[in-house]
Amino acid sequence: MSVLLRYIGWFALILGLLMGGGAGHSLYAQKKKKSRTATTSVKSKQKELDALRSQIQKYEERIKESEKRERSALQRLDDYDRQTSLIRSLVTRLTEDIAENQKEIAIAQLNLATAENELRKLKREFARIVVGMYKRGRTHDTELLLSAGSVNEMFIRSKYLKAYSEKQRIQAQEIRKRKKEIEIQKMILEEKLQLQQQTIQEKRSEEGMLRKKVTAQRGLIDKVRQDKESYETQLRRKQAAARKIERVIADLIERERKKMETARRAEAKKKGSAAPSALPSVPISNTTFGKLRGRLPWPVAQGAVVEEFGEHVNPRFGTITLNNGIDIALQEGSPVRSVADGIVKVIQFIPSFGNLMFIDHGDEFITVYAHLSEVLVREGKSVKAGQVIARSGEAVSGSRLHFELWYGKQKQNPISWLAKR
Repeated sequence: MSVLLRYIGWFALILGLLMGGGAGHSLYAQKKKKSRTATTSVKSKQKELDALRSQIQKYEERIKESEKRERSALQRLDDYDRQTSLIRSLVTRLTEDIAENQKEIAIAQLNLATAENELRKLKREFARIVVGMYKRGRTHDTELLLSAGSVNEMFIRSKYLKAYSEKQRIQAQEIRKRKKEIEIQKMILEEKLQLQQQTIQEKRSEEGMLRKKVTAQRGLIDKVRQDKESYETQLRRKQAAARKIERVIADLIERERKKMETARRAEAKKKGSAAPSALPSVPISNTTFGKLRGRLPWPVAQGAVVEEFGEHVNPRFGTITLNNGIDIALQEGSPVRSVADGIVKVIQFIPSFGNLMFIDHGDEFITVYAHLSEVLVREGKSVKAGQVIARSGEAVSGSRLHFELWYGKQKQNPISWLAKR
């Protein structure tokens, strides 16, 4: 009977290790220690989200203040559009995090199920060993050793029995540790997912409320649009915005030229020769982008050109405006695609044009996409021809996309570059 009690005692000890015990606290402490490394990445993401929330709140305060001071409708609309854009960015980031966490939760659940299955197998194996040892009798271990044919064989059997027991103990500890670790991981991920779902729901609700405000604001703009003074104010704002776009283009071109000049001088110095006095001039038709003239895909699949490239005369007020690109009317939220391979150089908000994206295609070719409700890529990222980079938004004159194409500091007529529809 004592043999049975001895093995049952050992079995109970192992089961205790499997089911929990003092090691649980130390494991949790280890988990917390490990999580500190992951926390660095989480904190970085959280800092980015907090920055977005801070900007959203800043524009909320500006809107409230502007309503008190009765600032112009166009200025208030800029604040509304900017805040809407920031909220969309926040929702997009949270959505990405939720999708990532859902994958991690699925993996954690699978690992947990595997660990629990292994645990059940181990329990059954321990039960089988205890019952078997009891049936064989109390002297089984001694008989096993004494029946050895030699001292060396007896020593080997003794080591085997000891190693087998140690292996079972270690295996039990490892499985229990794994199960506890996965349970903690699953708990953390589920809590994070729940928090993010609540946050994204809250932000989408705010976005819906903001859309109502913007709709009301556009109603006010519709009333003042027929007023010449208001129209001229809008015209001046648009002209100032166009000049700002030109400055951004000039800065990008200048930076790229300096970069190429530095590389050219470094290469000449490496070869021990004098650097050429100027960069070689390449005909536009010989450049990679230039060879695509007349064959570029349109930045949007549908929509009509409502304002072409060049000068336009307003029939009512007689004012002349200059369009450095084309304006395409289409449904808000339509996918906007890059017309060629390139690198996203600048993403910026400019009043009268909303969110803008500048893509460098090499050989001093740059495309500009404006009135974007949502930006789907980040600065410094490479994009491919036809890749969805943003979604179209609203301008004062309606839902549309503004598109420009530049070669160096010279604006081009996009129609002559885009494929025939």
